[in-house]
Amino acid sequence: MKKKLVKSFRRDSYNGKKKESEVVLESANFKIHKMSNRPRPAPENTILIATFSEFGCESLGIMYCIPALIQEYPSKYKIIVGWYGREFLYRHLCDEYWEITEDYMHLREYANAFHHSSKNLRSIELSLKEYGTVFPSEYLGKITIGIKCNNCGLFMNSVYGNGNTWKEENGGKNTCPSCNSSDMTLPMLQDVKGWKKRSLPLPSPSEEKINYVKKYLKKPSVGIFARGRKQYGRNLQPEFYINLIKMLEDMGYNPIWLGEKVSVQPCPVDHVLDWSRMKESRDLESTLAIIKNCDFTIQFWTASTRLSGMIGVPYILFESPDQIWGKKGQEGIRRNLCDLGPRKLAANHFLDVYRNNEEGLSIVKQCIEELNAGNYEDIIGLVGNKKAMWQYKKDNDERIGSDI
Repeated sequence: MKKKLVKSFRRDSYNGKKKESEVVLESANFKIHKMSNRPRPAPENTILIATFSEFGCESLGIMYCIPALIQEYPSKYKIIVGWYGREFLYRHLCDEYWEITEDYMHLREYANAFHHSSKNLRSIELSLKEYGTVFPSEYLGKITIGIKCNNCGLFMNSVYGNGNTWKEENGGKNTCPSCNSSDMTLPMLQDVKGWKKRSLPLPSPSEEKINYVKKYLKKPSVGIFARGRKQYGRNLQPEFYINLIKMLEDMGYNPIWLGEKVSVQPCPVDHVLDWSRMKESRDLESTLAIIKNCDFTIQFWTASTRLSGMIGVPYILFESPDQIWGKKGQEGIRRNLCDLGPRKLAANHFLDVYRNNEEGLSIVKQCIEELNAGNYEDIIGLVGNKKAMWQYKKDNDERIGSDI
């Protein structure tokens, strides 16, 4: 299957200036995975859900947004259209999965949370209309942050640009401004406890896969995800990872390098298996099976924690405190919604770790030692005012909850 595409530009995430042009593509190829025995019906009985998002948000789509759409349209034939290598994530959710081929995975650099800035991806989403009713990637974002009227289907902003809530914008009324109904579904980011009751966990990789990938591992194994994104930056130096690997090996661990090659750095140490560059890694079930065999995974300023969290494997995460505990930082809420197992957070400012690798590695070692002792309490590391950060965390825990 091919779709014709157009040229667009990527913009710098900080200043909005035009960066290098998006690769000119005349068409995009898809592989169609048939997940059910149902024959594809006419377009009026088919819905198509696009999932061209960043993985940190895509995981919410898998566990919450798409199940909500399935509940809303139970009899419709469901086609999910998304990234290469994701077929395992959607087997239990759809009748067909249309997988963009690996040649076009560079388009992931245009993904921003649930939406994207790629005109090529937008062209794909628009062209899907001939097959049925289309829910573009950004629609899943509306479920996450918007208040929905269950009577007329209108989405309302939960908070507006001026700081007002939807109730304040609506003259103090708790009703839909379109139909006056009071039957509302609160957004995921405002009703964490309510939405957690509706989660649909990701199926575990098969025992066959878990046993098959053991040939690539030496116990005890630790998975490393080394962020290598053009979008947003926040990539630590290769030298940091060289010293991390040495420290892990000195502690008796056998590291394995994980992730998708489009978004992680290549492994800087020759004797460590770089799973991210292997053909087998394109099968996400195999990657999840690798993680299942790890004692824990470790990652820095990246949402790859979802892979561990969704299947209950412990992980260590370095992340900025404002992303976890800030009112506008959504990563803490997303972790709360998706994590099904133990986790260890070290709150650090990226530039402080970037400028002081040695201190950063010392905090990693502390995390590992505490994780092994069953201590999953957060650590506040390289930040300006630690006392203020603890209060920041306390306020957030009261707002959204800290439990898994």
